[in-house]
Amino acid sequence: MLFLNEVAPNIWTAAQSFRVLGVEVGSRMTIVRLPSQDLVLISPIPLKRGDRTLLDALGRVKYLIAPNLFHHLYIGEVQSMYPEAQVLGVTGLGQKRPDLKADETLSQSGSFEHVLDYLPFEGFSAILPSGIQAVHETVFCHQPSGTLILTDIAFNFDETFPFSTRVAAQILGSYQTLRPSRLEKWGSLDKATVEASIRQVLAWNFDRVIPGHGAIVESGGKAQLEAGYEWFLGRSLDLSMSA
Repeated sequence: MLFLNEVAPNIWTAAQSFRVLGVEVGSRMTIVRLPSQDLVLISPIPLKRGDRTLLDALGRVKYLIAPNLFHHLYIGEVQSMYPEAQVLGVTGLGQKRPDLKADETLSQSGSFEHVLDYLPFEGFSAILPSGIQAVHETVFCHQPSGTLILTDIAFNFDETFPFSTRVAAQILGSYQTLRPSRLEKWGSLDKATVEASIRQVLAWNFDRVIPGHGAIVESGGKAQLEAGYEWFLGRSLDLSMSA
């Protein structure tokens, strides 16, 4: 049965176990209820039939979002449960998942009902066993609650994770700190484009950060993300000077 964690008014999360190269990193779906009572499911996880009762009690599932080129595994499965929902993907999803029919590509900034803003995070790549791959992530900000919703552009593994995960996170630089891992730092060659993207994100008004993997940062998230990307870029962003 799906366990819903109410993070803020009109925002819930649900998590599942998920392993990468044998390491438990978890995976989180974020649910946002819009003023119309429509629900946005960001990075859907597998749902059982009984879970529909829980979601339907919150509102009408209207949008299923694959927020980057890695978090799309369960879109088709959830779409079969909600065939009336719209599937929104990112640049390149059609080539990677030709079996999925996306109703729209989130290729530029926009907003759902003026409360859930989004923008593509450009220039970000990761080193995988198959080589360097672009992530093509879209980032979201729920303005009423000051909540930033990420997927893979920053992680925050802490003491609640298994020992093996904590060791891996320490090696990769994402233990008890909100930032990308070294795999993204080394894999993202176009640092100028990444800097332009993170500056757009940090221009939003938020304090809480919900990552797709790792612990939620309840407060001070903007300062932590700024520091994380200064480490990533190897220089100060000087946001106070540019504001």
